[in-house]
Amino acid sequence: MKIKNLPLVVGMALPLVFIIVISIVIFTPSLFIRPMHDFVYTEERGDYYNRQYQNTYKVENDRIALDPIPVTTKEVIVYENGSPKKELAPKLYRYTVKTNSVRQIDFDEAKNLMLDPGPSSPDGYTISYQYGHSGIFELFGSNGNDNGYFISKGSGKKRLSGLVGDNYRYSYQGNFKLIGWIK
Repeated sequence: MKIKNLPLVVGMALPLVFIIVISIVIFTPSLFIRPMHDFVYTEERGDYYNRQYQNTYKVENDRIALDPIPVTTKEVIVYENGSPKKELAPKLYRYTVKTNSVRQIDFDEAKNLMLDPGPSSPDGYTISYQYGHSGIFELFGSNGNDNGYFISKGSGKKRLSGLVGDNYRYSYQGNFKLIGWIK
């Protein structure tokens, strides 16, 4: 290769090198997201038609406990088969981080778990709802597939798939409620 072609080679290779470096900087932190602690959560819809519960949950002395909800005069009554229904408490779910799976658990099973109320897990991870964006391509429209709940630590994040209640994310906020991280 002749020296006179060097500026042409550098001019062609430099944008490719920048793209590779930027890709490494953006995607590498997500490769190291490996939380060790499962978590227990519930989903409570925050809209007008929310089911009224007699209780919600809290963590006391590393165990889950029922937390009574004070009765108000402006309760929304959900009718089922013509009669009012007031549930004891919202459903509980356990998210297994190693398999990215969710299963419903009952209160008796949850009482046997040692929980850390967080908001961060013992190994430093947090869960949040994030609105994705498509960068400059949002000028041409975006489909919103990047929205959802993510577990993150530092600059790395990983989408939590299969969360119950995730289908309400566009209309209602506040449906996901982290109860605690399993120790």
